[in-house]
Amino acid sequence: MDVLKVTVFVSLLLAICGLVLFVSRVKQGDLEHSDRLSLLPLEEDEQTDSDDNCEPETNGS
Repeated sequence: MDVLKVTVFVSLLLAICGLVLFVSRVKQGDLEHSDRLSLLPLEEDEQTDSDDNCEPETNGS
């Protein structure tokens, strides 16, 4: 019966610690990092000259 009491005590202790850590992270705003990143502008693509990559067109007729 003592093992059951220790198990319940440790479980409650872990649950309370997890809850405290979660609340502290919410207050610091760590969970909004992905929202902030999604609103940042994207890096512009490099402009390449399209004529360098294309071969001249030939008519088959």
